[in-house]
Amino acid sequence: MKIRDVIQEFIPCEVCGNRDIKHFHFHVFVHWGSQPYVKCCQCEEEYYSTTARAVITKAEDARKAKKRAVTGVHEKDRSNHEKQKFVHPLLKTLSRI
Repeated sequence: MKIRDVIQEFIPCEVCGNRDIKHFHFHVFVHWGSQPYVKCCQCEEEYYSTTARAVITKAEDARKAKKRAVTGVHEKDRSNHEKQKFVHPLLKTLSRI
């Protein structure tokens, strides 16, 4: 999805009637959970985009899944691994004797 497509959803501005795409800006609040919005520069009206939010969420989920696949550890495996106590290899060898 292109930013131009997201901005096109909100043209013309409901408040001032602005139709010039150059007077709209796309913003994303990262510290608010990646909340994307389009802002009209003439009247300062903000329009929150649900389609852009869905695209960002899908990209974040894909990134997290890729990271899990690269490390080879899934959530179930990680929780089982944390429950197991660490035993030093030398202790394992001595216990076999």
